[in-house]
Amino acid sequence: MTRTTRVAILAIALVTIHLNPSARLQAGSPRVAAQAQNAAPQATFRGGTDLVQVDVSVLDGKRHPVRGLTAADFTILEDGEPREIQAFSEVSLPDRLQARDASWTRDVPSDVATNVTAQEEGRLVIILLDRTIPVGEPSITAKRIAAAAVEQLAPSDLAAVVSTSNRAVQNLTSDHARLLRAINQADLSTDISDEGKEIEAAVFALTGRTWSTLNDGRCQCGLCVLETITSIADAVQGPSRRRKVLFFIGSDLLLQAADPRGKPDNDVGCQKRLKDTREVMFAAVDRANLTIHSLDPTGLALVTPTSRASSTVRPGSGPTGSAAMTSSIADHLLRQGNLQVLPARTGGRAVMNTNGPDTAVPDIFRESDSYYLIGFRPADASANGKFHRITVKTTRRGLDVRARSGYTAAASADPAHSSVARASVSEPVREALTGLLPAAAVSVDLNAATFAVPGSQKASVVLSVGVSAFAAAASTDGAPRGGPLEIVATAFDTGGRPKGMARQTLELSWPPSAATGSRRFDALSRIDLPPGEYEVRVAVTSSARTASVFSYVTVPAFASAPLSLSNIVIGASSGTLTAPKDFLSPLLPIVPMTRRDFARSDRLVAFFRIYQGTGRQDPLAAVQVKSTIVDARGTVVATEAKTLDAASFATGRAADYYIAAPLATLAAGDYLLKVETTMGGRVAGRALRFVVAP
Repeated sequence: MTRTTRVAILAIALVTIHLNPSARLQAGSPRVAAQAQNAAPQATFRGGTDLVQVDVSVLDGKRHPVRGLTAADFTILEDGEPREIQAFSEVSLPDRLQARDASWTRDVPSDVATNVTAQEEGRLVIILLDRTIPVGEPSITAKRIAAAAVEQLAPSDLAAVVSTSNRAVQNLTSDHARLLRAINQADLSTDISDEGKEIEAAVFALTGRTWSTLNDGRCQCGLCVLETITSIADAVQGPSRRRKVLFFIGSDLLLQAADPRGKPDNDVGCQKRLKDTREVMFAAVDRANLTIHSLDPTGLALVTPTSRASSTVRPGSGPTGSAAMTSSIADHLLRQGNLQVLPARTGGRAVMNTNGPDTAVPDIFRESDSYYLIGFRPADASANGKFHRITVKTTRRGLDVRARSGYTAAASADPAHSSVARASVSEPVREALTGLLPAAAVSVDLNAATFAVPGSQKASVVLSVGVSAFAAAASTDGAPRGGPLEIVATAFDTGGRPKGMARQTLELSWPPSAATGSRRFDALSRIDLPPGEYEVRVAVTSSARTASVFSYVTVPAFASAPLSLSNIVIGASSGTLTAPKDFLSPLLPIVPMTRRDFARSDRLVAFFRIYQGTGRQDPLAAVQVKSTIVDARGTVVATEAKTLDAASFATGRAADYYIAAPLATLAAGDYLLKVETTMGGRVAGRALRFVVAP
């Protein structure tokens, strides 16, 4: 029997998708069968490797990373005994932004996602906004810390945001705007205020208890925070060249097995539960090779109650005042000690007692701009679940070596759990759709664009899936050879709940003269969804290989918004292979494609649709449209302005708009196409990146 788990972080990475393997079409020409169905979320975990991988940062006296070391410069000990280094490599991350580049080159992501991210070097950064953040100024500081982390992301870094207060989540992405939106929308107000404590104290008085974090019913015993960290560690575990980093932003991390106020009558059965949950968390963090940094947004703390203007306690006011000061100091020291436990265990930093904790974030990132991956074979390779201490040293003097303090050997998997989790879907498809990162057996690209569905509150998410050299190869006798290609597209909301699915089976073939590199095509699909934020995951299977690609999409309220735009799509040029060719013709006048790099001799036509509320009844109005092309230095290289009169929106309260990019006049490089529409005081815009090849 599987254990269903609801997690607050990387929800989709821990979801098992149940697919009906018999729901497919076989055909001699490209055909499509699409259907929507729900799937139940189940926790799935995977770990284990022959080598223990350790991420090692080496810093000089100014805390700058030291580059150029070799395996001979390191000694690694397991439980005090030296181990031979079996694998070694240095990772140096690219600069975040070239000085000559415009800010859009960093802030505007490509509208085409790729599974190449699974093979890139960089960090996996998880930003955890904890429920222990006090209300008021600390909440503002906490969001400033989180925003500083987003600002420091390198081009190849991926980040996620989670809050233990309201379960808000943004899954892994490089899109700064999405990350900042999740941070600003996170509700940090569930930390109980002094007034709230007084109200709850009256309730607890009926049972003879007083309020504490142990008996707070919203997170009994503080277990929800430890469980969230465990979920994060479980999600990111597994061998990877990416450095895994958790920013714990909070004022406390409850690790004690007894009431910190020393009142046994407050015990609500937390001692054993907290101890067990803490040990599970430690083991998960050790397995994941996760570096944890604690950042306290409380600010420079004055530890005595006399520092608070509202306090009635004054120095020398008798035993009561002395006891209150002693308790306040003890609570403060305990809280700070708690925040240092995980950084000390994982090689991270604890930032506290400062009014500017966000200023430490750039230094934390700089320390991991270059790091070393060291692998060794453990003395005991059995999956016994035991903790083993790791010590990493360097022969170079005066250097600071930072690495995790140990690892926990993965315990043997429960066979019953494994068999049930895998019974309803093939292992490759399940892993491709539910993994932390996309499966990269072959190159797959994905463009997701939203368009209003006439007469419906829902919108259509149009999916263009670019597939390279995947399904077919020329036969030895010179005849064309093809094969079935199955595509499964799934959409999840921000809580990781499945909201829609489309399945297609295409029969494809290429002429025998087609080179491997030219066997590329765009498969078209579609999922209809209500307004909201979604993650779209697509798995592609053929020839015993499975690959996947992940992206995000915002579905606007096309029916009710007075002015809104579809996404910009680029029409397929001549020679582009698309299947099925006419699948989207009832919805779009063009066939979209995933290609975003062009030669100066190519033809690039962009298309989008403007809506004046497809379900509204108010009078139509004229709309001004301005399109601009900007190069990587921020220079405007082309612009166009037009006005669409009200009559242009007579059919369905929508108007089509085309832009022909002047590629022949553009130099090689990166470009941004920006569109801005204005209707009275209302403004709506879109942007799309493309590349002109040398």
